Amino acid sequence: MITPTEGPYVRCTTKRVLRGAGVGVLVLSLALTGCQGKKSKKKSRGKSSTSRSRTIGGTSGGTSGGSGSKSVGSLSGARQAQSVLPPADSMPTALRTVTSPLSSRAKAPTSCKDPSSKCKNAVAHGDVGYRGTDITDFEVIVYSNARAAKKAFTSWDSHIRNSASKYQVLDAATYDAASVTFQFKSASDANVRETVILQGKFIGTLDYRDDTDFVNAGAADTPAGLARMYAERLRQVAADETPTASAAGLKVS
Repeated sequence: MITPTEGPYVRCTTKRVLRGAGVGVLVLSLALTGCQGKKSKKKSRGKSSTSRSRTIGGTSGGTSGGSGSKSVGSLSGARQAQSVLPPADSMPTALRTVTSPLSSRAKAPTSCKDPSSKCKNAVAHGDVGYRGTDITDFEVIVYSNARAAKKAFTSWDSHIRNSASKYQVLDAATYDAASVTFQFKSASDANVRETVILQGKFIGTLDYRDDTDFVNAGAADTPAGLARMYAERLRQVAADETPTASAAGLKVS
């Protein structure tokens, strides 16, 4: 005969066993509670493991910046974003102090505005920042495909050109498949010049802050040189080439 404190009854009790009295019932109740606790812990561990693997693997869907749609993060896209961003040795000597370490993430940017649709179908992004006497920041957004990137750029370009109170579009060179260069009109950002570049499934942005008024003084050689370098790196990565373009010899004016 198997008593209530041994054998399978400890793990799986029945009404028949519960008819016992005294100590046997007490032991059985504790055993049952322990069994249920273990099951609960197993379920809990299973959930956290799944969540962790999705985060690490970059496969969990994420809302794309207010667009209402969801896109799946891409680890390969994050690696491409990291490779296209210029490392310190590709920058002019006067602009090699790192202000924001080079990094990339397998998800859309968390800040999506002006326009908000620029994050739709984004699967990865990255950024890096440098400074010297001037400040420059590079960002790249990787999309699910070239069509999605082109659609995002079209929306971006339209937003800039139709917001004359905020931006002044500059007469600058066109890089890669398409690009737009503009200057902010707000007093706090009046000396910030930004170039947005479309290439394949990538959109790269370059922000350059100087103490000089770009439009009146025409001091655009440095940001223009950096934009050319960045556009070439975008082209190289889009063509599955190792990005080697550099602006190390560029003179900062």
